Amino acid sequence: MRTRYGLSYWLDRYPTSRQPSYPRHRGHLDVQVAVLGGGLTGASIAYVFAAAGVRVAVLEADRIGQGGSGSCPGLLRLEPAVSFQQLQSKHGLRVARHLWLTFRRSSLDLAATIRRLRIRCELVSDAALRVGYDAVDEKILRREMQALRAANVEGTWLTPARLRQETGLTGVGAIRSAGDGYVDPYRVTLGLAAEAVKRRALVFERTTVTRVRAGRSGVELTTDSGTVRAGTIVVASNYPPAPFKPLRRHFKLLESYCVLTPAVPSFVRREFGRSRATVIDEDQPPHILRRTSDERVLFMGADSPPVPSRSRDKVLVQRKGQLMYELSKRYPAIAGIQPDYGWSVPVSMAPDGYPCIGPHRNYPHHLFAFGSGHNGIGSAYLAARVLLRQYLGEPEKGDEIFGFPRIL
Repeated sequence: MRTRYGLSYWLDRYPTSRQPSYPRHRGHLDVQVAVLGGGLTGASIAYVFAAAGVRVAVLEADRIGQGGSGSCPGLLRLEPAVSFQQLQSKHGLRVARHLWLTFRRSSLDLAATIRRLRIRCELVSDAALRVGYDAVDEKILRREMQALRAANVEGTWLTPARLRQETGLTGVGAIRSAGDGYVDPYRVTLGLAAEAVKRRALVFERTTVTRVRAGRSGVELTTDSGTVRAGTIVVASNYPPAPFKPLRRHFKLLESYCVLTPAVPSFVRREFGRSRATVIDEDQPPHILRRTSDERVLFMGADSPPVPSRSRDKVLVQRKGQLMYELSKRYPAIAGIQPDYGWSVPVSMAPDGYPCIGPHRNYPHHLFAFGSGHNGIGSAYLAARVLLRQYLGEPEKGDEIFGFPRIL
């Protein structure tokens, strides 16, 4: 089979006949909260706000879940994609530990919500391994392990022998965090949007917001076919959209690339060891490896600045070859296998690597959730919980560390 370029596996395999279809917004609408963006973060916010009794409407310019959410690797990480040492050196031990535990709690809450709502998204819980391959990696990981132990934070050390048992990889060791997992991100997004609708949320697709104007008592949004008046607007986007272009200077936009193999034969699977853990290396940018429920291998990495649309096809082919070569160096038995899919994932990151969630001093009646980066889908649920507390005027101690002041 030839590689399908530019097409996410999660979107391609979902039956078109089963895709939900939400209406375009037309006319005038009054709501308490308008959510701009219908990806995983927007769907999480809609569900959490609607479950709290808030009248909320979601406005999505394209189709629900078919942007960055439908192309991400679906990692349910229990820790931020920033080392504990980095967080501690920047913010101190107390704040770093709070950040670490907040990420863990939000991802576990999301997993519990998925199970309680019976969203069928192939949720698999296992572990995440931060793997080192050489002496430099070992030095970094050993220091990280010391910092985690001193802070009494989850994490265990795997010896080279145990690493080989778990993953089949030859390395110097790894840090294991238990309870991580992965899902089909598109199905999670659709499931949370459907649950929000059950709780009287309104969802609109193919609705482009062309203007946002804040007044004394709220915000008025002009769409391509009407207006929406809301007391608060929540902007849930990977990267600041056009109406908030001035905020883009605070975020770095990259393209990460994914390749997905066909179901690999048993002699290849034997190389992967006995674990189904997500494997993350110490390269810069890092590579992420996970196995799907149907025995495919997903390999992600090669982060680079966005390319013009005219060059996208050529770059996808190049990145596919690069990633498959790097994967074959780790698992030689996979050499010669051509991937079924190769696609890119937009990645927006704040300077310190974790999400920016909360209000901004220049935008009254606005709340934002930007820069999820490589922090996994749990960051979407984290944003929803933090923003609900902000909206209700009941912030928890520590919520402020996710806000804009830290990067302004």
